[in-house]
Amino acid sequence: MITPEEKELAFKEELERIYDKKVREFTRLCIIQSPDYIFEDCPSSASGKYHPVDELGPDGTIIHTKKVFTMAYELVKALECEDRRDVVLSACIIHDLRKQGSDKSGHTLKDHALHAVNLVDEVQSATKLLTEKQHGMIRNSVGLHYGPWTEEDWKKPMSEYTAEELTVFLSDFVVSKRFIRTDYRR
Repeated sequence: MITPEEKELAFKEELERIYDKKVREFTRLCIIQSPDYIFEDCPSSASGKYHPVDELGPDGTIIHTKKVFTMAYELVKALECEDRRDVVLSACIIHDLRKQGSDKSGHTLKDHALHAVNLVDEVQSATKLLTEKQHGMIRNSVGLHYGPWTEEDWKKPMSEYTAEELTVFLSDFVVSKRFIRTDYRR
């Protein structure tokens, strides 16, 4: 069993880069309430078709999440939502925290974004840490992180994405490509 402290430690550097204390605490709570398998054995792609080789090992989802976070940290400038960076970064950390569902399934669930949205809603309902606007931005950015491949109930045209939603989607999409490399090791 992974302790809450071990889960938090995996994203220590990222949490330190979220400056709004309530958004940081909300994100920390989502991390520690995520399933243990994320921190034990969760490749970013079970098939190996959709992510770079360095993300296919047991730490794959953690490595992938760190890349998404790093890309978004810079991309908020280009998409003119830098003043909402903390909620974007929170969504980036949360977006795959239930990649295989609440319990390990051994593969990425097609609707995993909705499982992550449920995590966002559960933590917000229990804590009320976020404003309604922050909650909505994180929730929608997590739920729409698949872009054009988003589940039908959530799907909307890319032209209607907010800057925050677009930042999370593009960060996730770009770093999933095989030409992106990282040197992260736990």
